[in-house]
Amino acid sequence: MKRAWALRSATSKCAVRARTISCYTWAAYGLESVVIWTLTPSSTGTHLRMEQSGFRPDQQQAHQGANYGWQGFFAALEQVLARID
Repeated sequence: MKRAWALRSATSKCAVRARTISCYTWAAYGLESVVIWTLTPSSTGTHLRMEQSGFRPDQQQAHQGANYGWQGFFAALEQVLARID
């Protein structure tokens, strides 16, 4: 079965930035976007930022799908982290 998507390290596509912990390209159905995860210390712990870029104007459906998917991912992550406290 052929995979419809691919996730791979994208160090060649991502400039090295302070506090960036991971950078990947996300390739699926004609979309090739870059996902960057960044950690920043804060007074109450650590701030996690995820940024996905690379959506073209004609990829509105892909953008909406990613937005929906990431919301579910972060909701689940918050639940996991709440159990750690």
